[in-house]
Amino acid sequence: MKKRILFVDDEPMVLQGIQRSLRAMRREWDMDFADGGEAAQGYLARETYDVVLTDMMMPGMDGSQLLALVKERAPETIRLVLSGHAEPGLAMKCVGLAHQCLSKPCEGAVLKATISRLTDRTFALRNEQMMAIVGRLGNLPSVPATYSRIVRLVNDPDASMNELGALIAEDMAMTAKILQLVNSSFFGLPRRIANPAEAASYLGMNTLKAVVLAAGIFGQFESGLPAGFSQSSEVAHSQRVATAAREIARTEKSTARVMDESLVAGLLHDVGKLVLASNFPREFQRTLETGELNSLEAEASIFGTTHAEVGGYLLGLWGLPAPIVDAARMHHTPGESEECEFSALTATHVANALVQGPESGPLDMDYLDHLSLANRLPVWRKAVEEPANSFASTN
Repeated sequence: MKKRILFVDDEPMVLQGIQRSLRAMRREWDMDFADGGEAAQGYLARETYDVVLTDMMMPGMDGSQLLALVKERAPETIRLVLSGHAEPGLAMKCVGLAHQCLSKPCEGAVLKATISRLTDRTFALRNEQMMAIVGRLGNLPSVPATYSRIVRLVNDPDASMNELGALIAEDMAMTAKILQLVNSSFFGLPRRIANPAEAASYLGMNTLKAVVLAAGIFGQFESGLPAGFSQSSEVAHSQRVATAAREIARTEKSTARVMDESLVAGLLHDVGKLVLASNFPREFQRTLETGELNSLEAEASIFGTTHAEVGGYLLGLWGLPAPIVDAARMHHTPGESEECEFSALTATHVANALVQGPESGPLDMDYLDHLSLANRLPVWRKAVEEPANSFASTN
């Protein structure tokens, strides 16, 4: 069945360019092109779309207003922003509305790859229960606006740490969260960090991106959580798993990329718990009270899916690298992976089990045997227990 995509922009030349660049996709997608937000309302009244991609700065109905309408009418629709620039206030309005932001101009190949990945059934929705849960989500978080801007700045070869710090400092709430995280015991920094520029200098850009992303995500779940579920405990657990995962990757002499992926995966592996707990507090409370089942079994029984599946979906929706998505989705079930070597999934699965103990479920020894890594477990256990572990030590 063809996917339905709606592209919205008030500039006819932009729409024509998108239409030309995606002409080859007409066999796979039904595409409509609306010249502005108000015209898009007519399309939305007649059709249901799998993806809506809109510009931000439009007269009449702007991008944030349109996305709010889409979210209200069809919360399961993937909502994307394609914009070259936006006023800060308008950009902030899209937090919680847009699942992912793409920069204008955007090559046709990038658009094709992004939409294809997000609408691919094997990525997005592995079963009908997952589809039902995602469709009911009223608080599916978006990539923090500060994170998206930092990614663009990090990719600028002329950017400096001072510029990066200044960008973070524009968001007072984000600054407070970052400094709180950076100065926690899990980072092991030699002295207290007082401002974002110092944090950028000590941590390095890749680690700072991970911290900003985690801080922004957790900040979207500060209320409405069920009794017995502690956000602060989740943050602390995620930090410990991230530290351990990166340390495990270090013992395997992994590349810097794998160590960074292990760090981010560790920080975000349980984001699905926050999504379920904040959107369905009563149902999630029942998973905490089901003593005869472990947490995954309870989630599967009550929701028809698990926090790992939901978290993997969310991170994939945001466009995070596949190894991080896979680590989140399979951190309890790594045997589902087709990988044949150590990866962020390996590091996250083992770190979560060692940090959390029996509550996380057993280590998948068949998976470790398949990778010929079961004999490394004592080494990893010792590395995780080392008090000198630090996020910043390899940046």
